[in-house]
Amino acid sequence: MSGTHGARAWSHPRFEPTDEPVGPTLAADSWLVEDGRVLALDRHRLRFADAVVAAGGDRLDALTAARHAMAHVPAEGRWSPRLDLTPSGIRLRVRPAPERTATVEVVTAARDPRSLPLRKGPDLEALGALQAEHAELAGAAVEPVILVDGLVVESARSAVLWWRDGALCVPHASIPHLPSVTAAVIAEVARIDGVAVRQERATPAELEGAEVWLANALRGIRGVTRWVGGPQVAAPTRAAAWQERLEALRAAPAERARVDRGSADRAPAERAPSERPR
Repeated sequence: MSGTHGARAWSHPRFEPTDEPVGPTLAADSWLVEDGRVLALDRHRLRFADAVVAAGGDRLDALTAARHAMAHVPAEGRWSPRLDLTPSGIRLRVRPAPERTATVEVVTAARDPRSLPLRKGPDLEALGALQAEHAELAGAAVEPVILVDGLVVESARSAVLWWRDGALCVPHASIPHLPSVTAAVIAEVARIDGVAVRQERATPAELEGAEVWLANALRGIRGVTRWVGGPQVAAPTRAAAWQERLEALRAAPAERARVDRGSADRAPAERAPSERPR
């Protein structure tokens, strides 16, 4: 996760190519860019700034770097920019995004590897290891769902949402989990549509018969078709229509045309990312 190919170092007011390794991640954020359009980019920028402050960094510098990051993203294609705050400063990598899949299988995680569940970055390596462990045991497409005191909280790479009695349900705020940008947008769309949004404390067994989703920035909404060794979940009949709603909300950043693209000599693309951009 800390590859060096194509990394850029932030030196106000621009990113400069660097050959230095991207060191330990203190804070991070990433998002999906499709032909220059992004879902809720400002929310990702603010979440990165909050994470940087929590790690002892400068909020204004983080916001400025995040604003300039899009200048290094090609205008066409699917890309996943990632910002990292490291002990050496802010780093940017622009990687090709993997193909989206509409469905996913999940399994209950054997453990909770998170140390700082409210901040994206420090736990990415541990969560990647958790994903790899369960992929080896249950199949490459299976994503582990983490429990806290037996309650569903999130997966290794995504937010978890479910439907019960016509209401969209999310893990209760009292259960420590990453504030997901994608899940927040979904909840906002639901409220606009008059759909009830409910916080719940639910065990896997209590999701028997529910339509369950995983959601993150990179993959959008994926309907859970099977919970390996767990509850029998309902077919994800709502997921495709709601994914279309998210796609319609993508927009090109207003400042993109104003950024000096002449200084944004693009790096060679890296391999597709495996972390959990939400």
